[in-house]
Amino acid sequence: MKKLTLSLAAIAILAGAAQANAQENFAVTIGGGTPGGTLEGQYRLNDTFQVRGGVNYFNYDADFNADDTDYTGDLEFSGGGLFVDAHPFGNSFFVTGGAYIGKKAVDLEITSGENLVIGGVTYTPADYGTVVGEAEFEDIAPFLGLGFDTTFTGNSSWGFQLIAGAAYFGSADIELMSVGGTLSDNPIIVDEVERQRVELENEVEDYKIYPILQAGLSYRF
Repeated sequence: MKKLTLSLAAIAILAGAAQANAQENFAVTIGGGTPGGTLEGQYRLNDTFQVRGGVNYFNYDADFNADDTDYTGDLEFSGGGLFVDAHPFGNSFFVTGGAYIGKKAVDLEITSGENLVIGGVTYTPADYGTVVGEAEFEDIAPFLGLGFDTTFTGNSSWGFQLIAGAAYFGSADIELMSVGGTLSDNPIIVDEVERQRVELENEVEDYKIYPILQAGLSYRF
């Protein structure tokens, strides 16, 4: 009877452990980095592969210069992502691939107090107004990276995640226009703004790759 009781207890413990392990294939990670703030869910398929998906939001104001023109830019990188993480050695190291899906754009503005000379004719800021526009990238940005993730490798329900890689934003589609000026619709001003748009588009051709560096704290359940 005693042996039967011990056997039943052992079976109950093993069943409980198996159930606990089955319940700990899911995790939630809160983090941040160059994609902005992130909230992701993870599911462990097996000891080698995990799938990961979530949302991100990043907004940043910055001034920059292109072709001797000063711009004020407002970068927004928001949406979500889907990824597959592979742990080739069965430990915390992993390689990852997937895509970021959503908005990747920079709102642009040029405000100047300088006169503009075109074809020997001087135009004042009141004439040409403010140049505004947007640089918009593809909705889907492929991603490759590697990292370190203890979510499913440690004994604790808490884990740490660090990811480094690059997302391919591709070429930007840029739109610019003059607004608020007395001559904003003047063909000469319109042509000058188009010239600036083409030059800016050529400048950003070198910035198709967006670096990804992300850290997070995970909890599995």
